Amino acid sequence: MHRFAVAAFAALAVLAVLGGTAAAPVGATTAKPVIVLDPGHSPYLHRIDPTTGLDVSDYANEPEMHDVYAVARLVRARLVADGYRVVMTKHGVNDRVSLARRARIANRVHAALAVSIHDQAGADGGITFNHGNDVVYYQRLGTYRVNVDGARVVFTDARVAALSRHYGRIFRTQRAHVQHHAVQLRGSTGYDLGRRGLAAGNIWMVQLLAHVPWIYNEVGGNSAGRVGLSAKDERRYANALVASIERCVPVPR
Repeated sequence: MHRFAVAAFAALAVLAVLGGTAAAPVGATTAKPVIVLDPGHSPYLHRIDPTTGLDVSDYANEPEMHDVYAVARLVRARLVADGYRVVMTKHGVNDRVSLARRARIANRVHAALAVSIHDQAGADGGITFNHGNDVVYYQRLGTYRVNVDGARVVFTDARVAALSRHYGRIFRTQRAHVQHHAVQLRGSTGYDLGRRGLAAGNIWMVQLLAHVPWIYNEVGGNSAGRVGLSAKDERRYANALVASIERCVPVPR
């Protein structure tokens, strides 16, 4: 069976279990699938989402912020050449974009898939590329963040959760194949983000606020002998993400 048919059948099967239909806008595939790329971090900004009361602030984290933006540009170029419509949550590396705005961008364009791109870089606490922090996060029912009033905002979209888990498994397989390294799959952060001074909870904020499937990626951010990613490792990360995205949401041929 053609790989588009296989992937489309699998996605529809996930929806069917939950009573979904092919006409649903969640993860819908058009002649030119829409992919949202979300390179992590922003120069510092403080924002409270007026709808949920969640703290959706962001901060610069270098050299990660520049490195993952470069990776996103590589992914974008490949996807556009292969027939996708790609929307970036940032138009420049230093754009100030809140976490809520990133989610709104994906929701507004009814993205078939949104992909966050992060790494763990730095002279203090950085992890070597392909030697740890290789994680794919999907959206899971019941995960939450705590807003400024102390109330939990819980992820409750079963249809998105099912697709997100399905896509997360594909990302784990494809990234491991391209990176030649084991990749973990997680349905939550695995710890309380409040321990890092962020809003308490166990789901990445963009995933919580999204109405579309959203896969959040991490890798080690220091290439051998340096702080930050080399051009070679940026390309390898980008290649892994492209392979994952194209297997999840193939372009109809």
